[in-house]
Amino acid sequence: MSRLFSPLTLRGTTFPNRAWVAPMCQYSSVDGYPQDWHLVHLGSLARGGSGLVMQEATAVEPEGRITPSDAGIWDDGQAAAYKRITDFVHGQGAMAATTMRFPRYER
Repeated sequence: MSRLFSPLTLRGTTFPNRAWVAPMCQYSSVDGYPQDWHLVHLGSLARGGSGLVMQEATAVEPEGRITPSDAGIWDDGQAAAYKRITDFVHGQGAMAATTMRFPRYER
């Protein structure tokens, strides 16, 4: 029997299933802030039954973005904007995560 739709606990976090959504670059942020697009897109993936929804690669500094329309988390306002999305994803029974993108430094 497949374990795909059975819960999985890792380090104290229980995921409702093992169907996870990988992070995607949506190129839909404004000044690094997630928009309603992100809420609807990620929320629909959570609503569809995914156990984990990873938000797109998120830069910790503006210079870390691949394009000017990539997501960021270098100020408190961006964190607050993500909270709305995270709360909605959790409300649909899924877990939320993000991947961080750090800028490359020349030596």
